[in-house]
Amino acid sequence: MVEIIVEAQRRSERASEVPLALSVLGSETLLASDQIRTTNDVLQFVPNAQAAQPHGPSRARWFIRGIGTNNTGNNTINPVGIYYDDVYISDISNQGYPVFDLERVEVLNGPQGTLWGKNSNAGAINYVSKKPTFEGEGYAQLEYGSYSEKRLEAAFGGPLLGDKIAGRAAFYYNDWDSWQKNRYTGRRHPGATEVAGRVQLLLKPSETLSILLNAHARDYSGPQQGTNFSPSTVTTNTTAAFRSIFPNGYARGRRNETFTPDIEPEEIKARGTNAKLTWDGEVATITSITAYEQNKLEQDTGAGVAIPQNSRFYGSGGPYQLNAITGRSWQVSEELRIASAGETRFTWLAGLYAFKGVLENDSVTANYVRGDPGSATSTSNAWGAGPQFTDSSYKHRIENLAFFGNLGYRISDAIRISGGARWSTEKSRFDWLYGAANIAGTGATFIPNLPQVNIELYRPRDLIFAEQARQKTNAWTYDITPEYILSPQARAYFRYAHGVLPGGYTSTGNVLIPSTSTGTVDLPLAATGVRPATLRANQIFVLNPEKIDAYEIGLKTNLFNRRLAVDLSAFWYDYANLVVNVPTQIDPLPNNAIVLFRNAGAAEIKGVELRVNAAPLRGLSISGSFGYLDAEYTKDFGQTATILGARPPRTSKFTASASASYTHDLPKGSLTFLVDANWRSKFFFYPTIASQITAYDPVLSQGAYALANARISWSVDDSDRLAFAVSVQNITDKTYQTHAQPITSGFSNQIYGRPRSFLASVVGRF
Repeated sequence: MVEIIVEAQRRSERASEVPLALSVLGSETLLASDQIRTTNDVLQFVPNAQAAQPHGPSRARWFIRGIGTNNTGNNTINPVGIYYDDVYISDISNQGYPVFDLERVEVLNGPQGTLWGKNSNAGAINYVSKKPTFEGEGYAQLEYGSYSEKRLEAAFGGPLLGDKIAGRAAFYYNDWDSWQKNRYTGRRHPGATEVAGRVQLLLKPSETLSILLNAHARDYSGPQQGTNFSPSTVTTNTTAAFRSIFPNGYARGRRNETFTPDIEPEEIKARGTNAKLTWDGEVATITSITAYEQNKLEQDTGAGVAIPQNSRFYGSGGPYQLNAITGRSWQVSEELRIASAGETRFTWLAGLYAFKGVLENDSVTANYVRGDPGSATSTSNAWGAGPQFTDSSYKHRIENLAFFGNLGYRISDAIRISGGARWSTEKSRFDWLYGAANIAGTGATFIPNLPQVNIELYRPRDLIFAEQARQKTNAWTYDITPEYILSPQARAYFRYAHGVLPGGYTSTGNVLIPSTSTGTVDLPLAATGVRPATLRANQIFVLNPEKIDAYEIGLKTNLFNRRLAVDLSAFWYDYANLVVNVPTQIDPLPNNAIVLFRNAGAAEIKGVELRVNAAPLRGLSISGSFGYLDAEYTKDFGQTATILGARPPRTSKFTASASASYTHDLPKGSLTFLVDANWRSKFFFYPTIASQITAYDPVLSQGAYALANARISWSVDDSDRLAFAVSVQNITDKTYQTHAQPITSGFSNQIYGRPRSFLASVVGRF
């Protein structure tokens, strides 16, 4: 069994010697796992973790050990730190990158706020690209599968100038059709195309100095996955217009159908570059990482697509909106580290980190009239019920500066202790502009005009509201880890870590503007000709920093001449001021609670994790994991929709994964059989007691399920230069949900995972 070298503690170490819960996927595993397409897919092999992408290959909902984000707004702060080649990625829409030509992926469970720093309360994930070498080599893999999926992945590299300059280029292309049929249009929901590339140059001016330059890009174009309707078992549909079309509420459609008039593409364009300088001295190693990333997102949910008049859904007053969103972000960062060199009794590391990022977002929304389009009561919406057209723009600025250090000391051959601290200061500013208008005309003319959603179309607007908020967070994060070396094959450790997640911002929804508001109001064209006594607008809601104290004990073993590795860990978290999506009554009107992303009390999380890797026979390798997680909210936030005693969203009590690979030698070449499966127990999409216990509705949870995959490959010769493979994902064709939205008017929008699919591939190595 090959021992993987990692840099989880910012220095090269064997994975089995790192004193924390660590999952590592190597390059061959990533290349052979056909179900790993994007960055979030790796978490299906990590205990107590998941990261579904219910809306498409962007904005994953990352969760590790019950901590994560269930909000996918563009400015969401993710408590799971996502890193590409040691560079922190801030924009959540740039965190769902395709996986190609990677050396390994390191998943660090638990707070990593000392060495990894920026926003890593739940853990950190580092995706490490294959680096250029001075030996020419490469590969190309071509795949074709179900739903006309066509994928090409290739990389090549080698020396460019003797032993001084080497290069490597990698390319990724994927094009696929949807597996769903759109019941509005009668056509298949559109597919998507994704193209990505990476070019690296390695400069070696001397034996001690190396400079690694990296430039990368990604273009994605495709719609969000369509949603389906599921009727609530606890909520009655009381809207007459809905009843006229669906007398018993919305009938559950099949998973291969979508009810969403959503065929406009989501487009993502990401570009980035970084330079890593490493100087290896006799006493110390100096590392500098300078990086720049930018991202642009354009997202239309149905804009430009009206419900056809000959559709049976036309005039149903369906609960839909048309949205158009544009997001633009850029970030620049610098990390400078100096660390002791070699294996010594005393080790040390010190560093500086600086980050600046700006995110700008524009969003326009138009609402369908709720009711019969021919009804006189549907001509407009009152201010109190929300305007028919809104547009909002914001600019979110973040500046972060941190100093960090780590010390380690080997007290004896059996006892070692290490610890670190980080002081960081983060300043942020959020500028908000909100506009609203009631669209003139009757309900009958309103629906055909909805495709004309445009930020300029409905100006001047009835209401313009401008607001600004600022925050500054100064925080210490720290950890301490004593280790006990039981033998050369086993070691035990204890780890305490304190983490802080800086505050952020979200929006309130359409609620009354309080008299204490510092925002400014402009009414160029009031709906009534005069300014109303009370006004409603979407406003800024400030999120305070989250704090966590984590305690972990673990045992790591590497037995039978490294043929069996077993890692066992147990942990307990005290988690305060966490941010979740919860119903909140912030409006003076009764029964007008909104789902708000906000600080919501405290939680207690405890669990156990087991990781096993084995190579019992020649050609056979087995790996598996198991996780147990007991998590619940222990403090409420003063609302009637209590979270006290509920589980965090997307948090299964049990998770497990297993994989086995066996290679059988032929007279010429070999056959390799690979099977893997992952299983998780029931989890909830919503974190309230009402949705989980008192008014439990199965449409807001996903029951226990397992996904299994298999692959067989044939290498045509002993050099493994050319191989053919066929695989199947979701062998049992399991139906499962990846997301469910809260109950509205008696139904929930459901998003399903991909059904069974097949893939054939050929890979050549050179």
